[in-house]
Amino acid sequence: MENKKHWIVLAVCCGLAASSIGVSINSSGVFYTPVSESLGIMRGTFSMHMTIFSLVTAMGALFIPRIMKKVPYKILLSVSVGIAVIATGAMAYARTIPVFYILGAVRGLSTGMFSIVPLTMIVNNWFEKKHGLATSVVFGFSGLAGSICSPILSGCIETMGWQTGYLIKAAILLALCLPAVIYPFHINPQKDGLLPYGFEEKKATVSLSHTSSFHFMTTAFISFFIFGLLCSCITSITQHLPGYGESIGYNVSLGATLLSAGMIGNIVSKLIIGVLSDAIGAVKATITMIIANVIGIILLMMGSSSWLLILGAFLFGSCYSIGAVSLPLLTKSFFGVEHYATVFPTISFASNLGAAISLSMVGYIYDFFGSYMYAFIIALIMIGVCMMTLTITIKTKYKVIENGEDNYEGLTKSESII
Repeated sequence: MENKKHWIVLAVCCGLAASSIGVSINSSGVFYTPVSESLGIMRGTFSMHMTIFSLVTAMGALFIPRIMKKVPYKILLSVSVGIAVIATGAMAYARTIPVFYILGAVRGLSTGMFSIVPLTMIVNNWFEKKHGLATSVVFGFSGLAGSICSPILSGCIETMGWQTGYLIKAAILLALCLPAVIYPFHINPQKDGLLPYGFEEKKATVSLSHTSSFHFMTTAFISFFIFGLLCSCITSITQHLPGYGESIGYNVSLGATLLSAGMIGNIVSKLIIGVLSDAIGAVKATITMIIANVIGIILLMMGSSSWLLILGAFLFGSCYSIGAVSLPLLTKSFFGVEHYATVFPTISFASNLGAAISLSMVGYIYDFFGSYMYAFIIALIMIGVCMMTLTITIKTKYKVIENGEDNYEGLTKSESII
């Protein structure tokens, strides 16, 4: 009976991830072309509302842990879900860019209250054993929602217009969030009279007995911050895959299929990285996904056939597993459980900032150059830098273990081996 609630909490978190990421972000790309053409504006200008969405989400991530300490999470969740649903529906009645931008900001702030930061905190508290798998399952549903909703919304837009598409999107958001709003649970399982899944008393005693301060201005943290920033920049390209397909001569249906393939790759890679992380560690699992991402980019750049494009989009979807699953797992691995609530909101800020910058940047690249090819080239360069910064973080961590120091580069010996 005790384990049953753990999995129910995991299930409602899946719904929140599906709505806050899968629907709110991952299916936004199907609106770029029809809305920009309908209003007579550049794609980059319209997609800027998602840049604002991500920027506000990034800013909010820095304060979410503090807010969650002062406001009961169920109240915070109910209010934020209501605002997000209303703001999404209001997009159907917007006709000017400033209104889209304002609604983007409102959606970003409200959606952030039930997105990556609070969800990873819930998973961390409820799951000690199978933590990697639990994290990957939750964020795997964001890809599942994106792959299912993208063609549905695309079809609605084609038959009923983009205005109706936004109303349907708002309804889907509400349906996915309602189980979490209705089901009774707390951030900490202890408040429900339970212990974390797979709780080990001896391990917990050792961890809780050690306390130390955390320093942000260290080589380990700065390099990891850059890694989080750049790896998330890459994910924004997926939302432009429908436009990319059209730009190289394919029809709208294939463009929507590319986005769906990317979302399916999103799901599969998130499930794989969680299992790999539990088996071989978060670092090796992350590198595996990076390699898959590079292969996907190369296939998309080739664009020689529809099947290769679909395969490339599928492999490219692995980039989502890095931002959504790998970052929280690496944060816990590098900086320890006790510093997670301090470190991860800032890493999440970097992640959302990277996505915010690239969302409009990719659109403007097409507007000014008439091709998405430069976006793929920049993505490959970013991946190269990501590998460098990840290596620096790993080496810094290993120095702590080798030197056996109590506080080196902002990490402690006991934290580095968690």
